[in-house]
Amino acid sequence: MLRSRLAGLGELAAGCGADAWLVGGPVRDLLLGRAAPDLDLAVEGPPEAVARAIAEELGGRVRKTTDFMTATVELPGGEEIDIARTRSECYRDPGALPEVAPAGLVEDLQRRDFTVNAMAMALAPERFGELVDPHGGLQDLHARRLRVLHDASFDDDPTRMLRAARFMLRLGFELEERTAELMARAAEQRRLAELSGARLRNELRRIFRRAPGEALATLQRLDLLVAMGLNAATDEAMEACGRLPEAETPLGLRLGDRKATAACLGLYAAFSDERAEGLAERLMLAADERDTLVAAAELAAAPPGELAGPVPDSELFFALRGTSQGAAAALWTVLDDEQRSRLEHFWRDLRGTEADISGEDLKAAGHQPGPAFSDALAAALAAKIDRRASAEEQLQVALAMLRSSGRANG
Repeated sequence: MLRSRLAGLGELAAGCGADAWLVGGPVRDLLLGRAAPDLDLAVEGPPEAVARAIAEELGGRVRKTTDFMTATVELPGGEEIDIARTRSECYRDPGALPEVAPAGLVEDLQRRDFTVNAMAMALAPERFGELVDPHGGLQDLHARRLRVLHDASFDDDPTRMLRAARFMLRLGFELEERTAELMARAAEQRRLAELSGARLRNELRRIFRRAPGEALATLQRLDLLVAMGLNAATDEAMEACGRLPEAETPLGLRLGDRKATAACLGLYAAFSDERAEGLAERLMLAADERDTLVAAAELAAAPPGELAGPVPDSELFFALRGTSQGAAAALWTVLDDEQRSRLEHFWRDLRGTEADISGEDLKAAGHQPGPAFSDALAAALAAKIDRRASAEEQLQVALAMLRSSGRANG
């Protein structure tokens, strides 16, 4: 199935006057017997023409083209095919985006990050399946090691340090000896600190996609947190992050990549003396991720006292109201069994409870809106939570609160 599909792509490219190769990660994954999530094609010829031909044949659409001579075809099922002109790259400054120019396949492979990602498989009909491996990637693949193509690799593109961590986590590979030395030197020179927050954020999301605790431990082991200009992770932070997946079942939630990353970074900040707000700003997080990170750090560092002992359900509710999924999961990791039970009770039974009356009911009873309305409605909600008060009973509680407030103010 995949073979015939790849052969079809090669024929479409040939029809546009271009030679096509499957390159990079998909070649690596096929050789490992793993499914490749997307297909990356390199073509000697105009990528836009090839992209249009593929989109027309497969019923997709060309979603984007860039100044880096690339195009992306989005297929009806959501799958993407990335098509790039074989090209060379020149880095004018360390960490800067590269300047690109058309080039042949071998020069294109020379710009890759690791040898296992610097292989290509020919898709042209006359030599379909031929492996192009100018840097010994197949040998490194069998040895399950990551080796850079040249000594300046991490200086040219420091994000390769984070990609190394991701491949170590995802594939179980280890660094080749010289590569480990080069990466340690780049980490000591804090090369990652030169990168924009957006580039760091995007790489970290991919790293934390699986096993956040192991991800944080790997970043720590490779000194990549320090390389980013951040504090080293403490054992307490790594242990708490390692427990994050355990929180999903008792709380009945599914964190997903973004929430798990924000929760883990919040735990890291809480126990590694890293300011949560500053970390969120450095990584240029979206508002929801930032809020989760900050709340996770605050709750983990100082869990609400209401979790420590028997209190009315309403007090537990107001102490935890508004807690996001990621922040709740982060909090769960630092609690003892009794505290976890109370958190789970809030999350399962109390979260989302609302009063059965509103400010309109209070106005209908002759009261003017003001700050006291909030306290009155909170009292009504507490009555519902603690005593299962009816709507009428909640109204009476709220009105009594307003009368009491009026006498106090008078």
